[in-house]
Amino acid sequence: MKVLKNEPLKQHTSFRVGGPAKVYVVPEDIEELQKLIRFLYEEKLPYDIIGNGTNLLVSDAGVDHVVVEIGRSLEGIELLPEANASDEKTYYIRVLAGTLLSKAAQFVATQELAGMEALRGIPGTLGGAVTMNAGAYGTEMKDVLYSVDVLTPEGELRTLTPAELALGYRHSVIPERGYVVVAATLALRKGDPAEIKVRMADFQNRRKEKQPLDKASAGSTFKRPEGYFAGKLIEDTGLRGFRHGGAQVSEKHCGFVINDGTARAADIYWLIGEVRKRVLLEQHVELTPEVKIWGNF
Repeated sequence: MKVLKNEPLKQHTSFRVGGPAKVYVVPEDIEELQKLIRFLYEEKLPYDIIGNGTNLLVSDAGVDHVVVEIGRSLEGIELLPEANASDEKTYYIRVLAGTLLSKAAQFVATQELAGMEALRGIPGTLGGAVTMNAGAYGTEMKDVLYSVDVLTPEGELRTLTPAELALGYRHSVIPERGYVVVAATLALRKGDPAEIKVRMADFQNRRKEKQPLDKASAGSTFKRPEGYFAGKLIEDTGLRGFRHGGAQVSEKHCGFVINDGTARAADIYWLIGEVRKRVLLEQHVELTPEVKIWGNF
């Protein structure tokens, strides 16, 4: 287990901003992770989980609590034996929480299994994707989930069904119950290899055309308000390109707040708040950040 002190979190987030974590811990396997969670519980030490850091804004001052990384040291993909399938047409794949969702989707495609084509471009880890029920282009994690292995706050390993996770739009009970995702089993069906390839390429091309993939961001900054699109509301408020310091509403897609390379976390935080305020004032719709926020601003 690797333990780092005053680790700069800007090195671990896609926004490329954020101060240090007082203690930053990297477990090497599930057993170490379980022991760590038990220890933190027994010692009553607060902590947060970080995966690929692609949906996270950390304050410039950093955080005092423990940060636990579930990343490369906890990745792995396994095609489970067909004998385990209750339906011979369904194939089950177990993916560890630190695995990039893009890597899992690519593996699924090589097995000629359909269902994850739209998810390949989501930059986070499997654990993060399950926690927030990530989705894109009409597909969500709940559409391919069979079961999820979690650690309880006490460090007990449990296997839960999607129904027990109460998965909704960018929501699950995982954060509110203090669960830590360890792995998930996906249920998929055979598809036409050529069609899978075409769909993957189509979704990737759409992202390249419409999203600022060449800029530091945390993806979609806001959740989609019911009946609206966040980017359209922001554009209609006249905020395309609106900036504060090194933070800017993307010219390419107004639903993204980007770092031009010079932003501080405070710039991004202020801009998110100002966009919310102006959209509420002019469009009478409240935007909710999709980005998690750590630290004091």
